[in-house]
Amino acid sequence: MNTDKKLTILRIMIFVIISYGIIIACVMAFGYMEDTAAYKIFGTFGIAFAPAAANYLTRLITKEGFKDPLYAANFRGNIKYYILAAVVPVIAYIISPIIVGKTFIEGYSISSALNGDTAAEFVYIILKIVSLSILVFPLYFGEEYGWRAYLTPKLEAVMSKPAALIVSGIIWGIWHAPIVYMGHNFGTSYSFYPWGGYIAMSVFCIFVGCLFTWLTEKTGSIYPACICHSVHNNIANAMLSFFVAGSFTEEDFLSQQFYISITNLLPMAVLCIPFMILLLCGRNKKAV
Repeated sequence: MNTDKKLTILRIMIFVIISYGIIIACVMAFGYMEDTAAYKIFGTFGIAFAPAAANYLTRLITKEGFKDPLYAANFRGNIKYYILAAVVPVIAYIISPIIVGKTFIEGYSISSALNGDTAAEFVYIILKIVSLSILVFPLYFGEEYGWRAYLTPKLEAVMSKPAALIVSGIIWGIWHAPIVYMGHNFGTSYSFYPWGGYIAMSVFCIFVGCLFTWLTEKTGSIYPACICHSVHNNIANAMLSFFVAGSFTEEDFLSQQFYISITNLLPMAVLCIPFMILLLCGRNKKAV
């Protein structure tokens, strides 16, 4: 193994240790105050920006410097990718709650779920969520500047691209372990808690990580991935609530939350498969 490869592996290890260390520290410090303003400010922001902080700190510790940090927006010729970044999660999470409703709610129908809302009102809700997601996309810079701008390219330097995408997704998925343990995403009532949540999150992160990486490599910028991540996180629960929340009692939802969440995430994972294929087979711009 040559010196450059050893140094890259060292940088990956330092990056992962810092990323994991920050989220564990934030959950330990603020997790017990989950519903308070202190957690929402310090815990949420600390967790969200842990990968970006790890990127910066790893570069400083190893004296790597900040060449090609993917800061540029690169709008020229890439607007279609920005649009696609917002559209893919919208499509996925219009489909998802309907599948959830048909699977878990007896006698479920879309018309009853809409509860009198017109098509125009529904479109307005979608546009509002997407607009707000685009407005707050800088919050997702914290993750994307870590996972897509640093970890994935570093992994690609020491292993094959398919292996790098899998390993990157697993590292990203397991990074969520402290908040999955707290019940975020999947609850705590499933029989194989919390390991089932760790596995499900890691598998999902492999798929969606391919979409985010494809967007990053096609544009040479992390911002489309940030927008996609933001729209994804904000529309997933909103659409689930819109279509099915009134059909569940709180007790029923909590008892089935793991399976409902898996079903809700499945269409997004499936929609990521074409981008996974394009990423592995296509000729993309080099990100880093």
